[in-house]
Amino acid sequence: MRQVFFYGAISLDGFLSSATDDLQWLFDTSLDKEFDISDFEDRIGTVVMGHTTYRETQRLSGAERNFPNKEKIVFSRSEKGNNIIEGNYVSGDPVAVINRLKAEAGQAIWVVGGGEIVTTLLKHDLIDELWIQIAPVVLGTGKRLFEETEQELKRFELVSVDKIGQLSELHLKRIQKSSTSPVN
Repeated sequence: MRQVFFYGAISLDGFLSSATDDLQWLFDTSLDKEFDISDFEDRIGTVVMGHTTYRETQRLSGAERNFPNKEKIVFSRSEKGNNIIEGNYVSGDPVAVINRLKAEAGQAIWVVGGGEIVTTLLKHDLIDELWIQIAPVVLGTGKRLFEETEQELKRFELVSVDKIGQLSELHLKRIQKSSTSPVN
């Protein structure tokens, strides 16, 4: 079964983007000149994101193709079909879509954004690992990575902490539920 990863950046106060979906704050954050995510990307077969994330990454990348040679699944309430190079727009329940993708043969699934998708997948125990880069900027308002919810989402164990220029990267793995409870 394919694994599901979240890999993305947030502000110090937990926002994926400004309230107007702007990511300039992230692009103003300097990275280590030798930073390279190709090892991570080599593990990925499918990239999943919301329409806003797709649109903003397309705008910022200009003529460059985003996530080349990866299947792209973009959640949208308005767009439909395969109007995306190497991908499709989908609507509906992210849990059903991710469960279908997990059951297919292939490499890991990378959830890029947005917060609603990430929170929904966490509620259903569908994200195996998180790589969260924290930028040293306080936005004050915006769109959160983790939306508010009435329930505790999940516990993760810290695998590593790395410095990537001005970013701090946390790598976390979901703690698997034990099939037996401890004896007191």
